[in-house]
Order: sequence, then structure tokens, then C-alpha cells
Amino acid sequence: MEQLCGSRDCRVERAAGRRIHRAEQGLRLCRFCCKRVRDNMIELPKLYEECESSLTRFPFAFEERVSGGEMKGLCLNEASVNARLDIISVLATWSGMVAEERGLTRSARRDVPDLAAFLTRHLDWLLAHPAGPYFADEVVAMTAIARRVSRSGAVLHLPLGHCVEEDCDGALFATRIAEDAPSSVQVCCEAGHVWRSHQWLALARRLSQGRQPPHTAMDAGVGRAGA
Repeated sequence: MEQLCGSRDCRVERAAGRRIHRAEQGLRLCRFCCKRVRDNMIELPKLYEECESSLTRFPFAFEERVSGGEMKGLCLNEASVNARLDIISVLATWSGMVAEERGLTRSARRDVPDLAAFLTRHLDWLLAHPAGPYFADEVVAMTAIARRVSRSGAVLHLPLGHCVEEDCDGALFATRIAEDAPSSVQVCCEAGHVWRSHQWLALARRLSQGRQPPHTAMDAGVGRAGA
């Protein structure tokens, strides 16, 4: 009896009467699903890093400051945190299973590139395993979530007030550099001062001090004089 592909997508397609894909000889998945899992395994380390770049939702962290409220500091993007945790957890769990059943020694580091490389080396064995379809479904779902999270952008342009650099009165704003860049968001001012992600906390502290630009302070003084 021919083995049909056991992936979730193929099962759904089969149940709907749309297509029937047979598993590759000796494996539990069809060639299309095998390729997708292999491609996902190659992509996961990159997605893991991209999720790291979107961990900090700094535009929302600055919203309170812009609207005149108290600066609450940087906040974490929960979706990015969860996506990264899922990648580590899933890869580590399946690596442990492969190592135990095959009598192998795996790296003690919970490092995504190492774990992904380990599983890729044993992918044919894993996709022939009775649990192979479940592994494939987890990888495909996890990759789709990580891809969506890593590429979901914050607002494209968010005013933050005025530059905190001395003798600079330029407008300060958050902007997206490029949709597909690993670290695509930056803070800059009209005069060209730029703050990268590792500088946001220091910038938030300086903004919280409420330094007024020269013309604002001058205008305020004129107003008082004429009152």
C-alpha cells in the first residue's frame, strides 16, 4: 500500500478532495513538503535574528513622551519574544529526540544555528520517523509565525519631539529605513543625528529630562515678558 503524505497541509487538501500527494519512498512526506521543511530549517536562524531586531517596540515606548505624559521607557514586543522562545524550544526538543534515539551527542548549547544544522543533517532520518509529520507541521507553523512577526513593521514615521543634542533644534522622529532590513527602524533628527537600537535607552532617558529647544525657551520668555 502506498504511503500518503502525512503533513497537515496535505491531509487538509486530501480531505477537501483537491489533491493527493504520495510520500517519498521511505519517508512520511511528499517531496513538496520535504522541500518546504528543509527550506524552513535553513531560514529559521535568519528569522530568529530578525525577530531579535524587532524585540523592542520603541515607537510605542515613546508615545507617552510625545503626548506629554511620563516616559515609561522601552518595552518588549511580546510576539517577537514568543516567536524566539518557540524556535529555541521546538528545535531543542526535536534535537534531543534525534540524539537520544540515534545514540548521538548533540551540542550542549541552545544555539539556533547549531540546533538547526544538527536537525538538517538528520532530516532524512527524521522525516522517515513515525513522528516526522508532526515535526514538519511544527516547523512549518513556527516558521510562518516567525516570518510574520519579523516582518511586521511599526509605524513608518513617528514624531518624538526635538533633538537632544546640544545646539540642535531639529525635529526628532522614528522612521523605518527599509521593509526588508534586519534592523529596519531608527531614530534620527532633521539635522542628521542618528540613534541606533542600542542607544534608545540612553535617548529615552535624555528625552525624559524634557530639554526644550532654544526657540521654545525663548518664546516662553517672550510670552512671560508680555504677560
